[in-house]
Amino acid sequence: MDFGLPSPAAKEDSYWWEKAVLVFVMIVYMIFPLVAFINRRQRHAQSRVSDAMRECENCSVDLAHSLVPEAALPEYRFRGMRLKMSAIHVGFDNVGVKLKSNGRCILEGVTGAFRPRKMAAIMGPSGAGKTTFMNAICGRAYYGTVSGEIRINGHVSSIAEIKELRGFVPQDDIVHEHLTVREQLYYSARLRNRDKTPARVIDYIVEDVLNVMHLTDVQHSIVGNVEETRGISGGQRKRVNIGLELAARPTILMLDEPTSGLDATTALDIMRSLKTLSEIGMTVVMVVHQPRYSLFTLFDEVLLLGLGGQTVYLGNSRGVLPYFTSLNFNMPEHENPADWFMDVISGKVKNEANPNLKSDGLAEVWAQRFTEIVVESGEESQVRRAELFTFSKALAAKLAGAGLDSDTITEENFLKLLEESGVQEPSSDALRELKARIGFEGNSVSREQLSSFLYGLNNAFSSDALSDIANVQKEMEASEASASTVGSVKVSQEKMSGKRARLCAQYPVLLHQNIIRWMRLWKHKAFSLALMSLAAIVFGIQCKDKLTPENVLCPIKINISHVAIGLLMGIACLPIFGSDRMVFWRESASGIRVSAFFLSRVTVFLFDVLVWTYVFTAVWKVSSEAPCGYWLWLVALRMTAVSAAGIGVLISTLIPKSGSTLATAVVLLIMGGAISEPQVVAEAKGSFNEVLAFLSPFTWTSGQNYLAVIAEFGGEDYVNIFALDMMDGYRNVLLSINLGGQNLDYLPAAYISCSIFGVLGLTFGYLGLRFSHRGKQA
Repeated sequence: MDFGLPSPAAKEDSYWWEKAVLVFVMIVYMIFPLVAFINRRQRHAQSRVSDAMRECENCSVDLAHSLVPEAALPEYRFRGMRLKMSAIHVGFDNVGVKLKSNGRCILEGVTGAFRPRKMAAIMGPSGAGKTTFMNAICGRAYYGTVSGEIRINGHVSSIAEIKELRGFVPQDDIVHEHLTVREQLYYSARLRNRDKTPARVIDYIVEDVLNVMHLTDVQHSIVGNVEETRGISGGQRKRVNIGLELAARPTILMLDEPTSGLDATTALDIMRSLKTLSEIGMTVVMVVHQPRYSLFTLFDEVLLLGLGGQTVYLGNSRGVLPYFTSLNFNMPEHENPADWFMDVISGKVKNEANPNLKSDGLAEVWAQRFTEIVVESGEESQVRRAELFTFSKALAAKLAGAGLDSDTITEENFLKLLEESGVQEPSSDALRELKARIGFEGNSVSREQLSSFLYGLNNAFSSDALSDIANVQKEMEASEASASTVGSVKVSQEKMSGKRARLCAQYPVLLHQNIIRWMRLWKHKAFSLALMSLAAIVFGIQCKDKLTPENVLCPIKINISHVAIGLLMGIACLPIFGSDRMVFWRESASGIRVSAFFLSRVTVFLFDVLVWTYVFTAVWKVSSEAPCGYWLWLVALRMTAVSAAGIGVLISTLIPKSGSTLATAVVLLIMGGAISEPQVVAEAKGSFNEVLAFLSPFTWTSGQNYLAVIAEFGGEDYVNIFALDMMDGYRNVLLSINLGGQNLDYLPAAYISCSIFGVLGLTFGYLGLRFSHRGKQA
């Protein structure tokens, strides 16, 4: 009987493709550690560059202070953190939220504005709707219906519509646990800035974030987690959580309780870092919970929400105490004002002078007394210009006193100036960087250029020879008008509607990230491979002497082996998305393409599946002493592995981690152990079970494997009489595909069917990832 299989010679010729695939997989597996090795070398190079930049910065400041001791220089000058838009003004009128589940109002009538270049806090007792309000203006309140009006730079919009310009820091520290601090920031900067952002600018951005968040000392440390890999501290982890958003250079930064779980000192340090960001033009808005007063006064503006989600105060942080005092609330001595404000709002403080004024009346009192916040005048900038003039005049005198009257300063003269000023001579790398910043050409620089460089140290942004000031100014001109002029809607909309990076730009970056992550997990991979080898030995031994057509148990043992590898691969694929669902939600919300995230992870894991299948098949064949060649078993077992992996990917995107393992086991056991069980397939013809058997990949792979073994032994005449019905059942399914009026052979039919199952699993997995939990991806 013709089994539809190629002749032995043809089969041997066809195995060149399988051998080519094996060689390709091995080459890729060798590329993975090579990429990790190159990454390690780059880390060492980055450390040298980073050290040189810090030394250069310190040397510059020391030189300026030695010449003009009274000069007030900023702690750090940003080189890459040029905001994508100069300013964003957020206005909100009568904003409210009602729960979709029961219609209950949890936020009502919040009116006010968050001004550009200010740090604002949203505060209130538990249940006041702080996070709900932030979610409402960010377009993340998927659980409720938002009412009222939200305006961005004067026109009705939502912060969700300006993802490119927005940063949102969740309360939970959602980070990549197996990457270093610097890697986290680097990938965020690469993915969330425009495609053609120069590599030099990306490196500057990372350096800026490391410095402003005080992460330089741990930049090459693995972030880690509590359960497995011990990494950085909780406070440093919180800084990384914020730094991931800063790497995108947002113009407005929203934070949900960034100081939760931190000690007072660490919280104050983080607030000072965020205050620095507001001073360079960023609008910073955060939910905080009862900070100490020294931290509270760092905020330029405070929005206080009362119980029921109504506004009880919006204005300067230093005006809160006088406001409540004017309402005849008296704060006890030595009380933390921030804590006392919450007590007043929640009704724990009685008003002795006005007993009728209770917590539920504070919103009404505020609504009557509310006035527009007065915008500061330009006096501060005028003072700033006067300071700069004084600094310039004093610096010129000091340079002349140092004997640098010549218009040209050589490197030798410059080093002499450092020595006479008491500044330690920098290392060769730092000196090279310093000379480039000053503008040395060859071995000399003009006196005017040196003066200009030192004057520039007074700015928050670098303004030296390496800074591209002209292009930055050109980029900001249009957005400056849109931020300050309500009528410039068209310019503002064009500036704020930036497109996300293309798939072809994000995919290589995410692929590189996943390869590095893969290498950090090599111990887990090795352990998984050992477990699979153990399973192959156990299942191989129970198949020993039972894999010939003369044995009635042959089809059953083949099916059991396929179910085993299917379960192993399906469960092994669950961590692809199941372990990092929150990471995906955050990255999708920040503009990372779902397709790029999905494909990069599946690509790396596909090679794991292939290697595990090669090893499982080899160990299983040796343990079972299976007849026929290695490639005959590999072809069938690999089809099972890939099909089961697709099912595992699908389940990992739809079912939470806590239930995904059980769900995968149930689905694959039903498919392989029930629907595709040989005796069930034998009795399925003409019934609904035949349809189920057709829809199970195990039917195709186990059937193809069994029929290939029969053909290898010479055909139907060698089949045990009690197994003939099982053989016929498999043939009935595998010969059902007809193309061009001819039935396909068993092997092509199985290939086509399992490819369809695998592609469908991945496709539905992608759709599940993209469309499930859409509210968390806003």
